[in-house]
Amino acid sequence: MSLEALDPSTVPETEADQLSDAMKDQLRKDVASWREGRVDGSPHQATELSVAVAKPAPAPRVRRAKPAAAVAEPETAKKKPFGMSYDGSTNADYINYMISRGAR
Repeated sequence: MSLEALDPSTVPETEADQLSDAMKDQLRKDVASWREGRVDGSPHQATELSVAVAKPAPAPRVRRAKPAAAVAEPETAKKKPFGMSYDGSTNADYINYMISRGAR
């Protein structure tokens, strides 16, 4: 191997290398312009942030009126709790049926 083959300055650049270099140059320019924008804008932002912002006072809480007491229904008007229906038969009929089958 010769020294000329190892020297990167003598190696011809490929199209991909040229595109890569161009993209890197563009990124450097973008970063430089971004930094300049940040430096120029920082004094304006510092004065804007140093001003205290007045927060609006919280609205007072509104208390809800308690609902009127429900009228107590007489005990005779109470309904039975939910009950299972075994194919239209009553619980007593179903128990008798199970006993006749030998279930305990």
